[in-house]
Amino acid sequence: MPSTSEQTFGNRLQHGRDLQAALNGIPSYAPDNLGLTPANFDTFLDSVQDANDSVATKSQLLTDARDARRLAFYGDPGTGVGGLATLAGRVRDHVGSMPGGKNSASYKQIQRLTQKITNYHPPKKPASSTPSPTASDKKKISQSERSYGSLVQAGRDLAAAVAQVAGCNPTATDLKPANLASAMKALAAKNDAVASARIEAQEAIDARSDLYDHPEIGLKSVFQQAKAAVASQFGRRSNEYGQVGAIRY
Repeated sequence: MPSTSEQTFGNRLQHGRDLQAALNGIPSYAPDNLGLTPANFDTFLDSVQDANDSVATKSQLLTDARDARRLAFYGDPGTGVGGLATLAGRVRDHVGSMPGGKNSASYKQIQRLTQKITNYHPPKKPASSTPSPTASDKKKISQSERSYGSLVQAGRDLAAAVAQVAGCNPTATDLKPANLASAMKALAAKNDAVASARIEAQEAIDARSDLYDHPEIGLKSVFQQAKAAVASQFGRRSNEYGQVGAIRY
């Protein structure tokens, strides 16, 4: 379901469509500002619709990137995806099965790193997919991003520690030191994908905001200009103005 703010953007665009239709229904309407003709106003409204569509698309891509990252980091027992904590636990237990067991220095080091990883918990999902956070949301997002970054570093430290364990050559391919290092690169790439998607989503929001709120050529301003053009041509007491006067932005 679209957020309240997205519904507001959609409602304002619909009001613009209503006004354009009303203007189109006044045969003798001929504004001096050609940008206010029904045809040109319609073209402008199409660009606003495109901007809304772009925000929706970029917002969904951001949500998808966040979901993919969340799954990669924290897993999903229901689908059999283990996540980083499960991987770290398996690494720890493999080292614990080697000569020296849990009393070895290597095990104790890897146990500390594993505990550091398992201390992180999945952040709550955003209530809305639209990247228009409040000040409180921004703080939570910032903390969440730092947590994901810290997890990658903890994973890299774990991979580096395993690489130093003499004789560590597990049968499980994903536990081999080189593959652990590759897994951490893949997790870092998930962070990069979220960062890139967030930038693109914000750019779409900024571009859309300009189309709505620019003081001279935004939808709100054009909306008011079009009604003023009708009032100028026909007068505010005319039937023509009566067709547009009650349409609110």
